[in-house]
Amino acid sequence: MKKSTMKYGLIIVLAIFAFVPAIILGIVGTLSTANYSNAAKDAEFRTVSLAKAGTVGTLFDGYIGEAAAIAKMDSVVETAKTSTDSTTNIIKAYAENNPDVVDTLVLNTQGTVITSSSGAVNGTFEHFETDMPTVSPLCSWNKYPDSFFVSHEVKEGSSKVGYVCIIISPSADSALVDAVSGRFLNDGARLSLIDSTGNSINFNGDGSVMLSGQLDSAIAGKRDEIFSNEVNASSTDNIVSGKAGNLNFVSGIIPNVTSWRWLSVCDSSVFSTSYSPLMPLIILAAACLVMCVIAFVIVNEYVKDIHEVLKTIDGINSEGGLTSTRFNVKKKEAKSELGVIQTSFNEFLDEVKINSDRYRTIANLSDNMLFEWDFHKETMYVSDNMLQKFDIKPDVATLSNGRFLDSLMSEEDADKYKRDISMMLKTQKGYNTQYQLTSKSGAKVWVSFRANCITDRVGEPLRVIGVLTDIDNEKKAEMQLSERASIDFLSQLYNRSTFIRNLTQALDRRGGKKVATMFIDVDDFKFINDRYGHSVGDEVIRFVADNIRKKVDNKGGFAGRFGGDEFVLCYTDPDDIENLEQIAMDIIDELYVGYTTADGMLINVRVSIGISYCPLHTQDVNELISFSDTAMYFVKKNGKTNYHVYMPEDSESGEYVDPEGY
Repeated sequence: MKKSTMKYGLIIVLAIFAFVPAIILGIVGTLSTANYSNAAKDAEFRTVSLAKAGTVGTLFDGYIGEAAAIAKMDSVVETAKTSTDSTTNIIKAYAENNPDVVDTLVLNTQGTVITSSSGAVNGTFEHFETDMPTVSPLCSWNKYPDSFFVSHEVKEGSSKVGYVCIIISPSADSALVDAVSGRFLNDGARLSLIDSTGNSINFNGDGSVMLSGQLDSAIAGKRDEIFSNEVNASSTDNIVSGKAGNLNFVSGIIPNVTSWRWLSVCDSSVFSTSYSPLMPLIILAAACLVMCVIAFVIVNEYVKDIHEVLKTIDGINSEGGLTSTRFNVKKKEAKSELGVIQTSFNEFLDEVKINSDRYRTIANLSDNMLFEWDFHKETMYVSDNMLQKFDIKPDVATLSNGRFLDSLMSEEDADKYKRDISMMLKTQKGYNTQYQLTSKSGAKVWVSFRANCITDRVGEPLRVIGVLTDIDNEKKAEMQLSERASIDFLSQLYNRSTFIRNLTQALDRRGGKKVATMFIDVDDFKFINDRYGHSVGDEVIRFVADNIRKKVDNKGGFAGRFGGDEFVLCYTDPDDIENLEQIAMDIIDELYVGYTTADGMLINVRVSIGISYCPLHTQDVNELISFSDTAMYFVKKNGKTNYHVYMPEDSESGEYVDPEGY
């Protein structure tokens, strides 16, 4: 398509889509006006129907309330209970003052009429049931044809002794017929009442009572639908509406009278318009079709090249597309706007490929191991040297889903790694740390981990790029130096400073748990040195260290040598702390068994032990050790070769002076 043709074609398309909405708006506005008129009539139909239904509900509530009031009268209770008529005047006066009521009866529990406002007594009530309905349907009576009754139980305490029945005749001059009489909505609508058997009141608005056979056959066919809305009988909004033949109807429950329904019907012609709305819609559809065909022809010619562009971009985004897919620029279109764009994009892709290959080559030649997580594509790139060293599957790995570096760590390190990643994404700053990973060979390898987050212009993460460096040899050398600096050479236990540092950490993280220290001093160690020589004395020190180490190894505790013949143990295991005095005696007994020198000489080793607890005695590190030391001195002053748990009065007894000079 030539550029001029394309330009004018776009102008035509824009003109079409500018005028079509205006035309549609005019037609829709016209139709909306007609529809609004119908909606207003429908609203009036429902509103008047609900108002009349509310009046009917009030009348029924009155009937029910009056029956309940009569049933609670003492004389009525006595009449029903004893079958002795003592309420004739009361119910007769009630019937005379209520024109809708043609008779009021008091029955016993067998249905016998005890008293009646009309004087008919001693017979059985024609429609008696064991459980009398609150409001009956219209009934055929010998004396009162086409009437219904409202009943209420008569009780003495919690015992039922009879019933009160009010017989109501919906005659032309009754309040009930008056409430539903009349037409509305330009005389096109009328209200009726229907009982559960299909009998109706005032269907034609003339005050007559008709049977279901006299109802409009179309409405009679909707009886099951009309009587279906019993979910919430107390709500006047719980209505059923629909269409039956040439009639529209609305029906609802009469509150507290679930066996009756009110029904409003209206000729459908009331809602019809003077013209058919289909013709404007047909014209509109035809106009839209013609304009859309014109627009399609023009736009299709214009977007054909765009489709080719999108197809090529999909190929570029697919696997391997960066290295193989390019725009096919035709020679005759090379100088067009689209051709220039495609050529520039091809050159850009070539440059991207070169940079990508350069990036991967550098990564593979370097000792550093690289990875990159792409948030948009949710893909992970891992350099070849990292894949060779660690068991990582980039196709299923994400930044922190338990299938990347965190799968190669201990649980504690994995939790730290996830926290580090979360913090980096939150602060969008790089971080540098060290982790211990499991290699493909199963060996534990220390690596230096450096990562940075790259964001877009609004600060959303795009990529995380990270570098791992193998520092295993350097780390292990550093740990060895650190270990040597923290271990006493002779005993291979912690030295004084390391023990105090570890004890401080144990107290800081103990929470609500107990920690205990045990201070051990070898009795008469100067005598051993003087008699057997310092080399044997060193052997005794190692013998003591080996024995006490067994008491804390693999239990969370640790031991240290404070110099000379002084040793300190830290206990964190609850079971050990609970039995610490027994452990002290075990140490004393096991050491007393003695150490045999290289030349076969047995040396019985005696020790004095002091014990203190945190938080019982103190929560301060120095005081905890000092109190154990003080308790040990107490043993020294009182015969040696025993243990003692620190008591505050020990500190007041004066410092012990070791005669051995150690």
